[in-house]
Amino acid sequence: MSKPVNQPISKRLIDNAPWERYCRPYVRDLAYVLACPNVLTQWLDFAPHENTHAVSVHSASFWQAQFEAYEQRLKELDTTTDYQALTRYLLKRPSPNRLGFHFEGLVSFWLEDGFARKLHPYETLANNVQLYNGKQTTGELDLILYNHAEQLVEHWELAIKFFMGSAPFEPVNWVGINSNDNLQRKMTYMQTKQFRAVWVDTENHGQVKIDERYGVIKGRFFLPINTNDCGDYDWPYWLTPSVPIHEWCDKRDTKNLATIDTTALRAAHYIEWFTKRDFYDERNAYDGHQQPIVWADNELPKTGLYFEGSRPIVIYPRQSDQIDR
Repeated sequence: MSKPVNQPISKRLIDNAPWERYCRPYVRDLAYVLACPNVLTQWLDFAPHENTHAVSVHSASFWQAQFEAYEQRLKELDTTTDYQALTRYLLKRPSPNRLGFHFEGLVSFWLEDGFARKLHPYETLANNVQLYNGKQTTGELDLILYNHAEQLVEHWELAIKFFMGSAPFEPVNWVGINSNDNLQRKMTYMQTKQFRAVWVDTENHGQVKIDERYGVIKGRFFLPINTNDCGDYDWPYWLTPSVPIHEWCDKRDTKNLATIDTTALRAAHYIEWFTKRDFYDERNAYDGHQQPIVWADNELPKTGLYFEGSRPIVIYPRQSDQIDR
């Protein structure tokens, strides 16, 4: 599943972060959700023998256009009391502290607020639509939208993923902190389960027929810290070049762990998988200096996200190792 590309993966460590210009944490998160492109340049069909529907993805230019159209509103949210509307919206949603639900809340706020201000053509018809088989719940659909520009009903299924990659960098080789979670498995589930629906019952718009299906998968991907030693693996043709890319380090790799400045290292709080919160730096400082993280000689670093100054890095075990719970 690889195609020729112009540059090896070891030369493509990049991170465009326009969300860093905002001060308020939830505004940063909202800017990140819009400015971050879809992980995918195209949908990959991992269930070709099943009777499934075609799935599309929005291009990086689509999301850049949405960010630019909403940029003035982001400034208002970042500098006025309108911020309270965003915080109230997010905190009233179910399980607002879970990353997936936080992502859904941010997208939903942008859809509703942006449509009301005529900044995009997507009207929310329904969200979190329950699917049933008889009386048994079999799943739910994230967003049912009406695209006024195209006059189409669209089903958007959302996913926020923070995956660590390993050679040969195929979708199955990008895994989460939970090693059972990988990009190929997530896409297969979305296509064979969530995207099977054709007709949807909505509370305020009756029964609607889905015309288009979009997989919205965003997040951060992490390459091995020693990527240059992995060989000349091509950048995957399906992976968007402008997706935020950082590094991860094997927790047993003492050589590369030694290259990390532990005096500038701190463990990230869960919400910082989205965007870094500078006030956590201050809380973790003593006498104006970062409290150094020290690992004993017989102690392995704890799996998770860290910041070396402003640089995100994940400490993670090899895929064959057991994940810390």
